Amino acid sequence: MIVELIISELDFYLIEKVRELRKKENISQVQLAQKIGVSEGFIGHVENPKQNHKYNIRMLNRIANALKIKSYSDFFPDKVLSTDIVKIKIELFDPKNKDRNSRFKSIKITPCTDTEIEEYNKRQSRSGSN
Repeated sequence: MIVELIISELDFYLIEKVRELRKKENISQVQLAQKIGVSEGFIGHVENPKQNHKYNIRMLNRIANALKIKSYSDFFPDKVLSTDIVKIKIELFDPKNKDRNSRFKSIKITPCTDTEIEEYNKRQSRSGSN
C-alpha cells in the first residue's frame, strides 16, 4: 500500500527512532504505553503513518526513562534537518511478513510548498495538536 503524508520531518524521524528503540528492547506498544502513562492504543496511533498523533517533549522524557535511554541525543538525528514540513511517500509492507527488517520503504521525501504548509498548519490547529 502506498501512503503519502505531510508531517514535520523531525516528528517523522522521532517516531521511527522511538519505534526502533522500543523494538530493540523487546517492548510492545502496549507495554510502552503503560510505562509512560498513556492509553494502550496511543503508541500504535503514533506509529501508524495514517494517523496524526505525535510525541511531545514531555513524552520523550518518559519514553527515555522507560527505555533506559542515557541521552536525549539517542532520539535525534546527528545533523539538523534542512526542512521543516515535508511530503513523504512510503510503501507500507504487510506487518504479518516477519522476514522484513522494515515496515515501509521510503519512496520520496520532498519539501512542502507554502500552500501545503498552510493547509498542514490549518489541520494541526483544528485537531489541537500543533
